[in-house]
Amino acid sequence: MKSYSSKLLLFFILIFIRISAAVAQIPTSLPLQPEKLAYAQEVEREAILKKDTLLFAEAYYLYGKIHVAARDYLTAKRYFMKSLRIVEQKHQFDKISRIYARLSWLEREQTNLTEALNYARLALVYARTSTPKTLLSAYQSMSDVYLSICYDSLATNRRHPFQDSLFYYCKRAEQMAYRLKDSISIAGECGMLGKIYGFQRNPQAFQYYQRALQIHTALNQKSSQAIISLQLARTYLQFNQPDRAYPLLQQASVVYKSLNSREFEMERDLVNTYMQYYQQKKDWQKAFDQSLVVRGYERDQMTADRNGAVSRLSVEYDTEAKEAQLKSQRRELQLSLENQQTQRRFLLLLSVLLLGTAIASGAFYWLSRKNRRLSLHNAALVQEQNHRVKNNLQLISSLLSLQSNRLADESAKNAVEDSQRRIEVMSLLQRKLYDGENLTTVHVADFIRELTEMVLQTFEMDQIETTYQIPSTLTLSADYVMRIGLIVNELITNACKYAFPEHPHPTLHIEASLDKTTFHLRVADNGKGFEIPPLSSKSFGMRLIQIQVEQLYGTYQFDNQDGMTFTMSFTLLPPSPKWQKI
Repeated sequence: MKSYSSKLLLFFILIFIRISAAVAQIPTSLPLQPEKLAYAQEVEREAILKKDTLLFAEAYYLYGKIHVAARDYLTAKRYFMKSLRIVEQKHQFDKISRIYARLSWLEREQTNLTEALNYARLALVYARTSTPKTLLSAYQSMSDVYLSICYDSLATNRRHPFQDSLFYYCKRAEQMAYRLKDSISIAGECGMLGKIYGFQRNPQAFQYYQRALQIHTALNQKSSQAIISLQLARTYLQFNQPDRAYPLLQQASVVYKSLNSREFEMERDLVNTYMQYYQQKKDWQKAFDQSLVVRGYERDQMTADRNGAVSRLSVEYDTEAKEAQLKSQRRELQLSLENQQTQRRFLLLLSVLLLGTAIASGAFYWLSRKNRRLSLHNAALVQEQNHRVKNNLQLISSLLSLQSNRLADESAKNAVEDSQRRIEVMSLLQRKLYDGENLTTVHVADFIRELTEMVLQTFEMDQIETTYQIPSTLTLSADYVMRIGLIVNELITNACKYAFPEHPHPTLHIEASLDKTTFHLRVADNGKGFEIPPLSSKSFGMRLIQIQVEQLYGTYQFDNQDGMTFTMSFTLLPPSPKWQKI
């Protein structure tokens, strides 16, 4: 008994050491597939030569699929949306349905099942007026979403309200596939039904999976053959038949390796299934080794999900700011209508009763007191709202600072600190609105000057010679200033990291001007410059600058002569009439 306890203790110590080593490893991301990327670029070049907007839409759609394979869902969704805007204008219903099906898949992968179901329903609506092939794809999207919704219930053998809908769309897709004599779709639906029956521990799962495997093998569909072999192996493991599962698992591994491409989901499922197999065979050492690999894939997935955090925060802040502005304007409109109604009543009463000057004076005094109370109440509400937004931004910044202190990895720590500085840009803008007399516009000169000093102090470079050429009277709305601030923050941060260190006399120059309705921005440093990355660069700062300029409908460029120079121009859009005061 003592010997057994010693061995058990040694086993747990070994587990702890290996888990610590696995956590300390640096996560890696999946690269873009070069063959598919080259094809998409070729389609885009053809679209440029022919000036064909539909070819542009196809190129954007292909780029979206490529970034999906690399798990860059934020970029993939942006490309799908660009393609969707084109095909909607051209009334290409089959392509619209196809894109909505892809968007449904993206949301489903990120567990946003409500949005996934909405996109799948839109795909089905457009598919009903399109080809039978498109309708089949829409049925498949609906069944995929309902499977994700019912997944936990099926796994625990519980009844779910959407389970009937799941079987309905699976059967409709199966019928449509047989009617079209589409072997690939038949195999896909057989795989779907095999998965559902597998969850229910129903032996019919083997029949459906074997049928799907026969079709994929006959068509030499190696990728699908690997997936179905893996799913069939997992089903045998569910029925506690590891010896029948192992040959299929080996077959799935061999076929997948012959593809010469990487799929994150497939690799993770293969390792996870090997772990389950070794557990049933009671080979605990190999099971533990596979569990470490599974943990690595889970860490990679968490890293990929974190990449879009700052962009989502920027969108959420933008939405909240617009909602707050709209609420304030609605309240002002309501107060104005109340004042007009009160004044009409007063004038009617004055003309009918011909009251004297004393009564009129008293009525005006009462109205002024009421308007004063309403104005004070409105001002208090706006002040409280701004104070809450300010506190929320400070809380987010503090949480990021706390997270940065807990990180050991330098690259992850730098990423969190960059995110914290972007939050500080939003917080600075909020303070300008909070402290100023106007709730919607900001003085650009004061804002950029304070932002620049804040970033330089962060990097302990406040001694750098900085010149500004910005009119003191230049004011812009908060929406424009927020995006300009994010761009300036990224440029100065880049200069502090790469241009100013080891420079004997670093200088920074910032210009901003407004020519009628066109805003110009110029940021220059005297550093050594840098190689301008392409639009597909993995640098998050460059992607953030590109996104902000696109949302401003502007243009920008970098120049490396005598340092780095960034110039940007965009045209101010006229305000919507419904947003103006009445």
